[in-house]
Amino acid sequence: VEDPEARKSKLAAELANGRLAMMAIIGMFFQDGLTGSAWGDWSLYTSSPLRAREPKVARNFFGGGSTSSASFDPATELGVQDPVGFWDPLGLSADKDEATFKRRRAV
Repeated sequence: VEDPEARKSKLAAELANGRLAMMAIIGMFFQDGLTGSAWGDWSLYTSSPLRAREPKVARNFFGGGSTSSASFDPATELGVQDPVGFWDPLGLSADKDEATFKRRRAV
């Protein structure tokens, strides 16, 4: 392009379109991580490891209040991901005590 103003305008448009395309592909990567599909199948959202979790009661975070229930499973906590899965080589979570697990995670 010979004209400096036209060249400047076209370069600015090229940059803007490139940035828009980068944001779009990042959005598709994020959606693929949430749903397993980059093409909008939101019915898959519930089985994603990145899905929103149910809120937990904070009063048992440091072991106060009642003891953990027998249904606590550290392998279902946030951060457990393939290919390793739940990794506890020392067996620190073998007792399946939720309060102890949360305290160790926080410290």
